[in-house]
Amino acid sequence: MSAFKALNVDSDHESEDEIDDTKEIQIEEALKLYQTALKYHSEGPASFDKAAEAYKALFDSEIFKYNESLSEYKRHELFGENLVFDTILEDEFDAGPVQLTSANDSAPNTLPQILHLSYKNHGQFMLETMQHWHREHGTVAQQQRSPPVLGALQCFAEALDKEDTDLDLWLRTASVAALLGSRRITRFCLEAVLDGDDEMLDGILRLPGLEEGFAGQQLRELVAKLEDNLSLMQAPLSSMNQKKLSEKLKRRLNPYPFAPLPSEAARPDSSIVNAAQPERLVLNPSKWDWAGVGEVILHHFHAEQGGFIDPPPGSGISINIPASVGADPSRKPSLALVADNIPVAIEEDESPALREESALPTTGEHATSANGNQDVVMEEPDKDLDLKNEEKGLATPVELTVPQSRKRSTDSAGLPETAEGGRSRSKRIRARDITDGSVAAESAGPDPAKQLEDKLYSYTHADKCLFEIVNDMLERLGVDGLGSPQELRELLTANPSGSVSHESMSIDQAGSDLYAALQSGATKVAMVFLSGEAVDLGGMSREAGLNAFLGYAKSTISQSCVKPVLGCERLRKFASDINTEWLSIKEVAFLWLESLLSPGLLPCPADTSQASKSSYMQYRWTEDLKRHLVQIIVNFDDFIYERLLDRITTVDHALLNARAEHKKFISSEWNSAHFEMIEIIFELHLDIYSLIKHPSSGVDANTQIAQKDRLDRWSALARDAMQLRTECDPDIGIDQLALRHIWASVFQLSVSDDIQPEHVIYGMEELKMIFESIGRPVIEVQNNAVMPELSIAAIDRELARIGMKDFFLRVFDQDERDPVATIESLEPLLEPIQDEHPGIEPVSSVIDDDQSDSRSSTTIADTGDLTMEVQSKRPTPSQEMRKFLDTASVSLRLSLWQRLREAYEAIEYPPKVLSCYLRSIETLVAEFKNPIYRETSAPERYVSVLSRLRIVDEILVKTLHIVRCEKTAFDCLPYEHLQTSMTAVTELLRVMSAGNMLEDLVRVQHIPMPRFEGCAANIFITIQARLHDMQLRAWMLQYYLLKEGIAQNASSFPTPSEEQFELLRHVHYATGVRGFCHSAGRTFLRLAKDEILRLDDVIDGNNRDTELAQVLNDLYGLKTFVQAADCLDFASIPEVLDKRTATQLLSFILTQARKVSIKDLPKTDVKVTIDKVHGALGRPKSNDDISLNRKILTSYFKSPINPIALFNCLKGIGSLSTKNISAHVAVAASKGWYFLMGNIALNKFRSQKRLTQGPTEDLNFAQAFFLQDLEYSVERWETWYRLAQANDTQLEECVSWNADKMNNNNSLDLIHFQRAAIRCYIMAVASAVRDADAAPQTIAKVSDMYTDFGNRVYASSREPFSMSAFTLRDTEQKYYSGSVSQQVYQNAPFYPLSVYTAIKLASVLFKRATVGKPERWWNYYMLGKCLWKMYCWNCDAAVFAAQRGEAYQGPKGPGWEEVVDALANAIDTLPEKRERGREPVLEPHYKLVSIAHKLWQRKAVDHQAGAQILRHTSYAQNVSGPENADDWERYVLAVLKALRAADKSSWHHRIIARAAHVIFDDSNDTMVAYGAKHELTQQMFTKTMAVQVWKPEHERPGRHFVYTSRYTRFFIQLLDLTGDQSNLEALARRVRRKQSDFFEHSKLWQDLCLQYLRFLRRIGRIPEGNEDAVFKSINHDEFTILANRLETWCTDPNSQHQVLSVLRDTNELKKLNSGLMKPLLIDDLVGDTFAVLYQTVAPTLPPLPSEQSLQPQSAQPNFNPIGHPNPTLVPISSLTQVQVDGSSESAPNPNLPFSIYHPNQLQGPIPTLADNTSRPRAKAIGRREIQRRAEAASVKPVAPLSAPTNMPIRSPTLSRPPVLLPARESPEKIPLREVSPSKSNEQPRPRSNEPQAFASHITSVENSAPASVQDDADDESELSELDESVVREIRQGADVKDPPPTGVTPIRPMFPNLMANQDKREATESVLNGVENSAVEEDR
Repeated sequence: MSAFKALNVDSDHESEDEIDDTKEIQIEEALKLYQTALKYHSEGPASFDKAAEAYKALFDSEIFKYNESLSEYKRHELFGENLVFDTILEDEFDAGPVQLTSANDSAPNTLPQILHLSYKNHGQFMLETMQHWHREHGTVAQQQRSPPVLGALQCFAEALDKEDTDLDLWLRTASVAALLGSRRITRFCLEAVLDGDDEMLDGILRLPGLEEGFAGQQLRELVAKLEDNLSLMQAPLSSMNQKKLSEKLKRRLNPYPFAPLPSEAARPDSSIVNAAQPERLVLNPSKWDWAGVGEVILHHFHAEQGGFIDPPPGSGISINIPASVGADPSRKPSLALVADNIPVAIEEDESPALREESALPTTGEHATSANGNQDVVMEEPDKDLDLKNEEKGLATPVELTVPQSRKRSTDSAGLPETAEGGRSRSKRIRARDITDGSVAAESAGPDPAKQLEDKLYSYTHADKCLFEIVNDMLERLGVDGLGSPQELRELLTANPSGSVSHESMSIDQAGSDLYAALQSGATKVAMVFLSGEAVDLGGMSREAGLNAFLGYAKSTISQSCVKPVLGCERLRKFASDINTEWLSIKEVAFLWLESLLSPGLLPCPADTSQASKSSYMQYRWTEDLKRHLVQIIVNFDDFIYERLLDRITTVDHALLNARAEHKKFISSEWNSAHFEMIEIIFELHLDIYSLIKHPSSGVDANTQIAQKDRLDRWSALARDAMQLRTECDPDIGIDQLALRHIWASVFQLSVSDDIQPEHVIYGMEELKMIFESIGRPVIEVQNNAVMPELSIAAIDRELARIGMKDFFLRVFDQDERDPVATIESLEPLLEPIQDEHPGIEPVSSVIDDDQSDSRSSTTIADTGDLTMEVQSKRPTPSQEMRKFLDTASVSLRLSLWQRLREAYEAIEYPPKVLSCYLRSIETLVAEFKNPIYRETSAPERYVSVLSRLRIVDEILVKTLHIVRCEKTAFDCLPYEHLQTSMTAVTELLRVMSAGNMLEDLVRVQHIPMPRFEGCAANIFITIQARLHDMQLRAWMLQYYLLKEGIAQNASSFPTPSEEQFELLRHVHYATGVRGFCHSAGRTFLRLAKDEILRLDDVIDGNNRDTELAQVLNDLYGLKTFVQAADCLDFASIPEVLDKRTATQLLSFILTQARKVSIKDLPKTDVKVTIDKVHGALGRPKSNDDISLNRKILTSYFKSPINPIALFNCLKGIGSLSTKNISAHVAVAASKGWYFLMGNIALNKFRSQKRLTQGPTEDLNFAQAFFLQDLEYSVERWETWYRLAQANDTQLEECVSWNADKMNNNNSLDLIHFQRAAIRCYIMAVASAVRDADAAPQTIAKVSDMYTDFGNRVYASSREPFSMSAFTLRDTEQKYYSGSVSQQVYQNAPFYPLSVYTAIKLASVLFKRATVGKPERWWNYYMLGKCLWKMYCWNCDAAVFAAQRGEAYQGPKGPGWEEVVDALANAIDTLPEKRERGREPVLEPHYKLVSIAHKLWQRKAVDHQAGAQILRHTSYAQNVSGPENADDWERYVLAVLKALRAADKSSWHHRIIARAAHVIFDDSNDTMVAYGAKHELTQQMFTKTMAVQVWKPEHERPGRHFVYTSRYTRFFIQLLDLTGDQSNLEALARRVRRKQSDFFEHSKLWQDLCLQYLRFLRRIGRIPEGNEDAVFKSINHDEFTILANRLETWCTDPNSQHQVLSVLRDTNELKKLNSGLMKPLLIDDLVGDTFAVLYQTVAPTLPPLPSEQSLQPQSAQPNFNPIGHPNPTLVPISSLTQVQVDGSSESAPNPNLPFSIYHPNQLQGPIPTLADNTSRPRAKAIGRREIQRRAEAASVKPVAPLSAPTNMPIRSPTLSRPPVLLPARESPEKIPLREVSPSKSNEQPRPRSNEPQAFASHITSVENSAPASVQDDADDESELSELDESVVREIRQGADVKDPPPTGVTPIRPMFPNLMANQDKREATESVLNGVENSAVEEDR
């Protein structure tokens, strides 16, 4: 025992002689040899001998013995199908390239390179050697130089096999092939040169190299010489450049100058062939049996005759004997082993090595190399294993075909570790083996049987369940079941050859044959089963039946023969004899025929008494042997006839010579063999002629005539031979050979057209007498189809056939016109008559297996005896015919059934047609249980079972068509007939289950897929697909039969629906797991779908729905599973869903959809299925009734709402008078399909999180679907409810995103949607009160409906809708006829609903909603709001009545306590835990605070009661209560602050607004206004005056814009009170531009304009009506002069005036208005403002230059230019202040106000020129001219670039008198602002240094909220219009303080704003300190 050895430790004590015997070392040694050979080769002819020895040593190296070194062709021959070409050179070489010891860097370093270069250089060496010998010895003949050229060509081929991209080698090979004269090889090589482009033909002709171009030109010339015009017309030769290379260049490019050009390749010299010496030709049989040898003889003969081979004259034939074939066995096989001696089984059991070795030649060096190859040695153990398995008979084909590994280690080869003379393996490898062996010994491998069982579990489990279900049902029907699937599987795997013992089910033989046939891979099996010819059951049955009757068809007697099958008995001796002789092919064929037909040449199979018989009599020939033998006797007929005639002539001459010499002639066995051989050939020719004589045989007339001549010739020869035999031995008498000759002669008469039938009958009678005279013998001639049995019974059958010939000819007549006669004649014969002869049974059921062994199973000689025992008189013709049919062939019986079926089809009686089809199936299946079938050879059984299955498949198709299409299909099917049919179908299904079990093994890759020789690789899949189709059709027929059986035997099936469902379910699963449930054109899936839909009373409904969902998934790809895990992938191919099927599936899909939540439904696969089904339904057909209902519904939606209908619906009263629509007219609507589609579309739209306005297609679809549902029935309350929701959602979509439709008074969409929604709610409530059930789900839906209805009524009564839905329009009034005045008048049909009534109705709806869902806070919240509105209405009405001195008589409304209770309940029912990321619900809390504050304002409660009310909200818990009434405001603001803190995202704008109102209400104080303004500018109004109000989650749609308008009005009021002109201007621009953001925008704009105009009048002190007062009495000329002066002054950039700013602001407002509001008031202010300027400024202005040029200077003594003040006039500079940085440099005028408003008192009158001429009437000044002058004067001047900018900034900052703000926030949160004390009633003082127009006041609103990111881009772009430097200059100009006192000239500081900002900060800090002190005092 060896000690432990570490792998990573090297020992010094180990021997150095152990060298690694690895492939790397072998490759390295081969490289050295290669370099040596290459060195000698390069030295030239002097070293050619050494080079030859070096090349020989190289090719003797180990690497050329690798399997990888073999060519692809040799590997394929050795390994066959087990070879994987793609990896043959990759699996063995993982070490990479080998580094060489030489300095040659370009040497090859991989095995393929070495092989390629070795072969290439060796071929080149051979050519150079030949060329050198040619130069030394002169020109030689071609035959002398062919061997070296062939050797070079072989080496080049080997080199190209390893590297096919060597273009140079391809060209060299083409030249060598041209040297040999092979044009085919030359062309192939040239094409290979051009085949290196991936783009193939496109790039071939554009290769850059000369070699490639040379190859292309040579290829074209060669093809032209070959006259292959088709190739010349195709690419690439057709597009090849026609330019030719020069002859010199061609010779230069030719690789071998001594060889011809490739295009000049010519055929070899015929003299070589003629001078060829005779040689021995080796025949290689494909199979080692007599049939294989006959086949190869025929092939060789046909090849010679066709000129495919041209052997030398006098060549001999030899047969290759496989090495595995030993001596001929001397054993005599018994009858029990006959079934095992079939050629197909032997072929399956042969190993691949055996088959390949038998195909290898045994001559030359190929045999030597093959025998010396290691692969052959390696396969020997496998061969022994195969032989052992064959003897045991227990191994399955699976175990026999395990692929062998290609690793050629010594272990896999079964060799010892150290071979003789070899090297031992390395110590590392041996250590690794020891380690691996110990590990393998410790751990046992997995059990293969267990693994196989696990892989097959799904299939075995499915079969087990299915067989159990079917067996149970069949047992109750009295029918044998399917048996056990496990037993069948074990039987198939244990008997791969297909033979089944008699103990198993009789039908299992057919199943085993199907299994073996599919596994065998026989080509004939595939051809029979997949034949493209259609099975014409009508025509085929007639022809087959007539053929079977007339005897043309092949008899089944030979199939029932128990004689052994001839295999390869003494075949080796025959081959050895042929190989020892020198024989031609004809002589070999004759000897082969003689061996088979002569007696005594083959061993006897049973006893010695038959030793003198031939194989024709003692063996059963296979189909192949019979076919090859017939072809040989036909093709070699002349040679065989002449040879046998010579022999008979020789015998005849010997007999005559003996008689002449008076000697007794003694015939030898050799002569007797000639006589029998002639007789056998005569019988075979008779067999051939009988089969081809029939008109439907397809043999032409010439062939029939030639065969007739051969038959006559052999008949004459046989007659002469029989006579000669009698003369040779007169005492022989009538033996079997003589009887056969007489029988054949008589039957020759029957096939002769010249012989009358009477003469034939006479001959039969005489033949019968001969048989009776010699003891009624029975002779079996099993290999002859015409005369398989020679007996009296056969004669009787033939006589009966002749006697019934007229009957059958009439039955099978194509022109038969009387189907009734056919029925009357056939049905009594075919249908079993049980009552007529109860004791007589068919012969096949009487003869048992033992009797069938002793005599022929079809012999009816004893039938007559059996009949005589039953009845004493002679049987009637009808009985005789029945007996004939009982023993007739299957083809004849099947043909008669089909003929009867055609007769019933002619009279159109489907029940009997179905019966005939079922009887045909019974007949075909019964053949599988016939002993004749069981005793047939395996290959014949394989073909038979598949051909019969093909016919059964066609019958199944016809049968199922009748069953599906005819309701009365089973009317003529009695219970006994039903039982026999079910039995036949059951047996058929068991047979086809064998195919499934074989496929299972292939599917789990336990056995390889069978391959059929000569067929496509996937032919097995095609066969299986055909079997799958047939199997599904059989299951369908069985289901129909079981269904009928259940109906006829209802007592045995208490739950028939359950039984039928389970059968369908298990069949679907068993076929689905195998992936063929969709086969047979998906007919089974359609059947399962229809039946499961019908079976609605299955016990387990979930299983039923799941199975139906699986069926629909497999059939149409519809996924209707509630749970996705229930879906199984059966690999089915779905088909397109049609309308009829879609309609059929509606109920089921609706059921499945109801199991899923409507919100989750769009996310599931059921939604996809619903869309597919709806698409398949198509557009519904409309009719008059549906159109009328649609019109009624449409008009109902648009009609005005009668309050009575609102109240009646609460009582369940209300409906529409519509037409009744039947369910079959509107199937989809009747089932509720449109409601489902509408509900899905509605929920899809409502579940989307919408951020912007989008399409409303889903809503439109939902409304359309709901309307379609209501067109069918108006009593569906949920449809009304969902349609109301759809209209509500449409309304929300209209008012949620902008206020355009709300502001458009002419828009009727809002009214329409409101009315439609309310109308739908009315019908929904009325129908629900009447029809809704009491289910919990229904109660919840009704509660939601009341909630939505209440929301709709409440919302319609409030802004922005304001009862518009309930108001009657003028067009909705009706005409009435007065009863008194008899006049027609128009009046409202009813009184519209009042606001109070609407609120009250909403409260009732919310109260009902709380009953169904008491846990929903929204119901209580809305109820509280309704009650509050009612309370306020009653209180206001009472106050109004008290003011008028009247007592309040109105309804007693709810008290405030009820309101508080409702809101308290809403707070209590709020969700305790909100979802993650969701904001808390604040609406009830805010509403409670708001109502408490309003109650306190109404003085309904005091501060203590109010605080008690607010205790219901949790946000007031941490706020201290109010101490007194004055502290109430602080308390409410604190609670609101807590709510604002909870509103982290600031969505709840009403809290902010409420806080502002709490501060400002009931006060006009400016300080309070500043406080309220501060609250609003924190979040609501930004710096750019963008109204930042967002819609909270629970706010009603459209309400957002109402609040926006309210807040804007309130903010306008605050801006007016605070005198904030800049923000007022910015707000005006914002409001004007954002028309869609405000409710009642035009009204809001009007209010804003009025407020702004009043503000401008107030700050500019513009009196009203000043325009008329100033301009009414002024002369037009004077006005023109002064207006021009004023216009010039106004357009001067240096002109500054408060009134001028007002004028400009007013004109800016007029432009901004753009006609939105009537401009009358704006024009009044413009005119008044211009009048003030005209009155105060214009008189002080100097004349214009244009006026001075017209007038003398003396006329204007008092006028001075601007800038030079006149002491008597007010200087213009005193009226304006130029805007500069820092303080003003000019002193202010202390008399500015007085000088402005009293100009006439400060200056004298302006002197005028004296004018004594009379003047016309003064022209009046028009208002339009004043407006024009005012607009011209208000144009903004263009400031110079160097001057400070006066460009208006559209977003001015806050400019207001600084005041104290009542802010309650901490100082840290309040930004610095400019504040100063001011009186509350002080108006803003006009400032002379303000900029022009709307940009005059530029300050910063530090306390306003930052602009939102959601503001428009327009808002932000206003501030970006100016550069930062310009904005700074404007701000600096705006910060200029009041001018200093008069006479003080201020010093302009270097940083003028520094002190100003310092003053601001000090003022701000003082104010903040005061605010904090006041806040502390308030808290106290």
